[in-house]
Amino acid sequence: MSKSWSKLVLLIGFAAIGLTGLWLLLETRLGLAQAKEVIPAVSAHYSTYRPAAAGFNISVSQVISSGFVRPVQITHAGDGSNRLFVVEQYGRIRIVNSPVVTPFLDIRGIVRSPEPGDSGGSEEGLLSVAFHPNYESNRFFYIYYTNTSGNLVIARYTTSSNNPSLADPASAQPILTIPHPTHSNHNGGQLMFGPLDGYLYIGTGDGGSGGDPDENAQNKNVLLGKILRINVNSGSPYSIPPDNPFAGATAGADEIWAIGVRNPWRFSFDRGDSGGAGKGDMYIGDVGQGQWEEISYQAAGTPGGVNFGWDCREGRHDFEPGNCSSGVALTDPIAEYSHSLGVSVTGGYVYRGSQYPALFGYYFYADYGSGRIWSMTKTGSNSWSTPEQEYGPPSSTFSVSAFGEDEQGELYLLDYFGGTIRRLADANGPQPNLSTSTKNVSTAHADPGETVTYTIRINNTGGLSNQTAFLTDTLPAGLTYVPGSLSATSGTVTAQAPILRWQGPLSPTKNITLTYRVMVNAGAAGSFVNQAQLTSPGLSPVTLSEAIFAPRPALSTGVEDFFFPGTQPNQLTDSIPDPGGCDFCHTAPIYDKWRGSMMAQSGRDPLLWAALAVANSDAGDAGDYCLRCHTPKGWFEGRSHPADGSALQSGDIHAGVACEICHRMVDPIASTNDQAANFDDDIRAAITPFLPSGHVGSAMLILDPQDRRRGPFALSGFSSHTAYKTDFLSQSTNAVTESRLCGSCHNVDNPALSWESGNNRYWPNSNGLAAPSFAKGELFPIERTYDEWLNSTYATTGVFAPQFAGAKPNGMVGSCQDCHMRRTIGKAAEDIYNPVNRDCAAAGCLPEHDLAGGNTWVPQILQDTRWRLNSAGDAASLNATIIRAREMLQKAATISVTLTSAGANKIAAVRVTNQTGHKLPTGYPEGRRIWLNLKAYDEDNNLIYESGAYNPSTGVLTEDPAIKIYEAKQGMSSDLATLLQMPENANQPTFHFVLNNVILKDNRIPPRGFTASALSQRGLAPVGASYAAGQHWDDTAYTLPAATVRVVATLYYQTASKEYIDFLRTRGGVDGAALGTLWDASKSPPEVMAIVSEPPLPYYFPLIFKQK
Repeated sequence: MSKSWSKLVLLIGFAAIGLTGLWLLLETRLGLAQAKEVIPAVSAHYSTYRPAAAGFNISVSQVISSGFVRPVQITHAGDGSNRLFVVEQYGRIRIVNSPVVTPFLDIRGIVRSPEPGDSGGSEEGLLSVAFHPNYESNRFFYIYYTNTSGNLVIARYTTSSNNPSLADPASAQPILTIPHPTHSNHNGGQLMFGPLDGYLYIGTGDGGSGGDPDENAQNKNVLLGKILRINVNSGSPYSIPPDNPFAGATAGADEIWAIGVRNPWRFSFDRGDSGGAGKGDMYIGDVGQGQWEEISYQAAGTPGGVNFGWDCREGRHDFEPGNCSSGVALTDPIAEYSHSLGVSVTGGYVYRGSQYPALFGYYFYADYGSGRIWSMTKTGSNSWSTPEQEYGPPSSTFSVSAFGEDEQGELYLLDYFGGTIRRLADANGPQPNLSTSTKNVSTAHADPGETVTYTIRINNTGGLSNQTAFLTDTLPAGLTYVPGSLSATSGTVTAQAPILRWQGPLSPTKNITLTYRVMVNAGAAGSFVNQAQLTSPGLSPVTLSEAIFAPRPALSTGVEDFFFPGTQPNQLTDSIPDPGGCDFCHTAPIYDKWRGSMMAQSGRDPLLWAALAVANSDAGDAGDYCLRCHTPKGWFEGRSHPADGSALQSGDIHAGVACEICHRMVDPIASTNDQAANFDDDIRAAITPFLPSGHVGSAMLILDPQDRRRGPFALSGFSSHTAYKTDFLSQSTNAVTESRLCGSCHNVDNPALSWESGNNRYWPNSNGLAAPSFAKGELFPIERTYDEWLNSTYATTGVFAPQFAGAKPNGMVGSCQDCHMRRTIGKAAEDIYNPVNRDCAAAGCLPEHDLAGGNTWVPQILQDTRWRLNSAGDAASLNATIIRAREMLQKAATISVTLTSAGANKIAAVRVTNQTGHKLPTGYPEGRRIWLNLKAYDEDNNLIYESGAYNPSTGVLTEDPAIKIYEAKQGMSSDLATLLQMPENANQPTFHFVLNNVILKDNRIPPRGFTASALSQRGLAPVGASYAAGQHWDDTAYTLPAATVRVVATLYYQTASKEYIDFLRTRGGVDGAALGTLWDASKSPPEVMAIVSEPPLPYYFPLIFKQK
């Protein structure tokens, strides 16, 4: 794998789609051209998708097995067992004996690799396995891995004598160790036995960095940047085949078979047809530098010593031609493609299976970054067909890390992030494939009494079969089947409401349509999700889900109603690159910390998608506003319509709040100190209407239309990009200026509800029009985190808070970034780019980009593979985020307690002090809460009183009369509830956030420094609680039994309450139901923020936190 490969591996969860123009040419070191002999290859211009008349239609939708972590190779043992072996990069090999997956080898202790889900920037790890041609009898297999020193190791193992399905770790015999430079990339990684000669072939990378700085690929005396060939059947530990090109020569390493490869991540041998044609032909996917990816080829029987050209050439194009002497014969690739089509080639196989005859003889390969799959076939002894794109954007949603074949020659591919094995199939072939079947409803929104029509299309994209398929559709409560309405174009139907059934053979037609009608019951309210199960013997079951929302949206809004000033969709000249490109250069504190953050995961968050469904059901197109914040790449590039997010590309979702959202942001307030001041003035002048003065928030962002990046430090003369130093992204210029960037999203207003001063209320605007004013207080305040901070002491003088200050020498924190981007000492870029060491002194600090908050639950459920947008591949990064969030929570508040006598009772007085720069808790109000749990014990240590009891098995918090819950609750005024025909919600807390127009409760504790003015400001004023100016604590008194001798007070934080999840599961459509299932498994476990006892128990804290 190339550096480009590994860093793309670090993208969020699915394949990076649409990376055209992303990959950066890091070193353009072209020498003077010299005359060379170039062995030509057939020209390969790339076509669009293969026309249907061509005879096959590639499908990769069938998942054979799942649950793998960073899978990088799939192969078979050739022993007649028909098992598949999957190599996981971090050190395991697992056996797939469908449908069972079992362990085979685990060498994590000796492998240097990223942990599962870690975005640790390395291409190192366990990279491949090759089974000896006589494996069935000798039990030998060989692995390729990087050891803990970073060197490349080829080692032989045997299986256990007692269990042929388990390798014996103690049998390891290293046979070749290749020193590798300090760079972690370009390790190669392929092992394969030649089908004609039985020798072991090894593909090595050029040693890494970029541009082969050590000139290894053309150096015949080193083993890097080569295809090696050794005989493991003789010698100790191997011997050199006598026909190796440099065998016994004074110049050139004996093991070398071919030279001039950059990073031959995956190569393969054609097993040939029944007559032996093609057998032993070698196809090499060699990952390119900054412009070209290539497929190289060596025909069977060709003598060794072929020079594939790197680094004199990249593909067929000069790179550093001066590194090859005049007259050196270079072999061009048989196919190449530019980085407009992808960024990292994954070499594949020639199909020699029998299940899909039309594929026979075609070579399939892919691009890891774009997800494109191509095919080509030999048309002569040294000619090939034009590569045809068989699969790609927008259909591709995964990263192809490897192809593999089973014993019968059927092909599979690995989805690196999704952890799945997919079959490469011909949709026109004989195997039925029902995975693209669909279920739709005639309208997503309906009022009670309306009749709607469901349409189910059973699509068989595979072959025809006489086997029978079965479909069972169960209607949820709230919908009534219309008798006699179920019909199908073939097969038989049975309606025994609420269960509807169909069955029929797949042979009469490839497409079968079922329809039926339902009526929405009187009084129905919420989302009604019904699921149809489609099954057929031997095929993976398919679940088809659809939802109806009732009643129709209360507000007849459109996208115009959710307008905010700032840069608008389709106004960017340069698109927003995927963040994976940033990882190429940037170190762990930058990219890797961001990878697990809620910023990076904002587009995957299940809470978002359930809440978005509710928003759209309450107000038309309200979801567009949600996507503006959570998937800004897709929003700015014009893919936020429809407002349900269905037009977003996977790259939009998985980029989250991408790096360039912040680093191309223009401060709405000009600064003459900014290096970008000149063109920023022009950018601001083009914004109409302009942002309101004195108020930020609601993703009212101004982005540079061009890819000109900004940051706390200047960067010039760098080939990848420049950076302009601006006050907006500074570290120490002015806390308000710096935090204003955060405030761009962390104040949230509802643009559909404007302030009516005459009626002293927030009220819906006229439909189809933008709000009349966007000024502070003119729109209903959903969230006010930035304004909370702005009115605190943190924003003025700063606060001595070393627990948040990180490596800042004075321990002072002021800006949002001071706490949430902890300052450290280190370098922002890899050493090869000679970065400045940020020392928290003269050179400034290095800010960790983990953007730590208090959310520990969403990072947990994002690892659950049941969620359709899961981030299981980011598990280690997400777990690191959980740890940091717990640290933040445990620093956010302190509590104290006193116990005194009062007549016949005892009084426990508990003080909670807010140590943050905003309210406690802060942020989006729905479902978040902090509460006090107080327990009283008698002298026999019996629990005699408890307030704030929580049942972890049910998720129920008992709201006793004395309970103290810190939270904000919003709702509808009685007049708005009447207008919207929702009288049951009048002056009641609701989770209809797009309809809520009043704050019914806000007893959250203010930060230090709140003035009387702040305490009276709309959106900041307490409701249902009283705080004096400057008060950043809250006192609670509990009346306890006289027998009390000891009390324990615990402060808990919970991301999502049971009440909120129950609302979303019944109102949030398909995603809401899925979220409910995820919640049932873990119930958003409360986190301990602080704990204290009276009398003090000094050992209590360690016991509590040890349990974590």
